[in-house]
Amino acid sequence: MVNHYYSYCVDADFGPFFLKFCSYFPYNAKLCINGHHWAQRQATRAGLGFTALDNAFATVDDPNTLQAICDRLTGPRIDALLRKWLTILPDPFTDADRDVGYRYDLSVLQPSSS
Repeated sequence: MVNHYYSYCVDADFGPFFLKFCSYFPYNAKLCINGHHWAQRQATRAGLGFTALDNAFATVDDPNTLQAICDRLTGPRIDALLRKWLTILPDPFTDADRDVGYRYDLSVLQPSSS
């Protein structure tokens, strides 16, 4: 019996991420993103010069601008990513489930600064 389904995706704003759906009630899901990937994409769009590491910036032309970019990574922005991809990917909730209020809610389980 399959317990979980993984969807590995690449978003234009967030870069690579994955969604893990549980196949049995209460159908929980887990969204895993890397904030550094998001910040690197935003820095590139802003024309900010930097040297990227997997989970950090080795160098950056303007640290204050990078900090301002990082400050924009908020719960509502992450929630918007989830909502966007829930309209694209299959999930266990039917339209009838959604009509009576079943939906995924987002909570931050373990933020990390590394």
